[in-house]
Amino acid sequence: MVKLTMHEIAKRANVSQPTVSRVINGHKGVSQENVNAVMRVIEEVGYIPNKAAQTLKRSSTNIIGVCVKEIYNPYFVEILDSLELEARKHGYSILFHHSKFNPVTEWENIQNFVSRQVDGIIIVPTSDFNLERISKLEIPTIVITQSQKLFDSVGLNHLQAGKLAGESFIHSGHQTFGYIGAERDEDKFRGFEQVLQENGFVFHTENFIQIHETSQSSFMIRKEIENYLGQADKLDFTCLFAGNDIMALEMMKAAQERHIRIPEDVSIIGFDDTYLSKMMEISSIHQPIGDMVKTTFEVLLNRIHQETSSSLVTIMMEPALIERKSSKFRRR
Repeated sequence: MVKLTMHEIAKRANVSQPTVSRVINGHKGVSQENVNAVMRVIEEVGYIPNKAAQTLKRSSTNIIGVCVKEIYNPYFVEILDSLELEARKHGYSILFHHSKFNPVTEWENIQNFVSRQVDGIIIVPTSDFNLERISKLEIPTIVITQSQKLFDSVGLNHLQAGKLAGESFIHSGHQTFGYIGAERDEDKFRGFEQVLQENGFVFHTENFIQIHETSQSSFMIRKEIENYLGQADKLDFTCLFAGNDIMALEMMKAAQERHIRIPEDVSIIGFDDTYLSKMMEISSIHQPIGDMVKTTFEVLLNRIHQETSSSLVTIMMEPALIERKSSKFRRR
């Protein structure tokens, strides 16, 4: 491949250098004859435009910064994969960072996005720690998977997701309920507990298996489950709703090692509907990742191009329960 400057291409095509620039950048107003002449030279020499130079001229990098809080969960891997595909459709590249549930790392990641002059930022925040100062940046920013008051956001109705799981268990004849997750105040648990109360059931505190934020890996999740099971003489619930598919899978494996049958002794519903739930036939709350990502990009690009109002955009998508073997059991 021969390296040529735009000046040399212009000379070979017998046009001006600005004409070459307009052709390369897709501008209108160039005669078809000149377009053909420039493209013929480009094809002959295999010219690759200097992206850095183009960036300086148009004050745009065509890069979107993406910061997520974890990658151990296949749900976030699927989101990243979908984000990159969607970015390519719109002519953007992804600059990815992982905050590892660390707000200091998260802020360092955001600062790197600023220094790289990204056109926009998509985040799954580690916590509320950095949100106010991120909101003061001039870079358009959107939150995905959650709702936030300071930013545009595209997420799932977690409250409704919890209700779906609870309703399914109730309809299957369960009367004692368990939950495994991070916090009692998260929406998916609140929805789960709410629908139990509405149907005359009580969720007992001892049936909440808490997975601390520092334990966001399969090994540590399993360790916390083992600690819980080691302290309990027996399980006081016949069904369990899990905060994600990893927790559901680790709970299922730990139970089966103790000869607790799934779903006959304990029915399990996970959350996210990742490939893990499909492979292991675990019932799970489905999140429409493709639609979430497509909508996220649509909102963010409207912000980048200043094609939307100043008021924040908050979009909540509806969940669906995908039932598989782990909960397909009706109690008498």
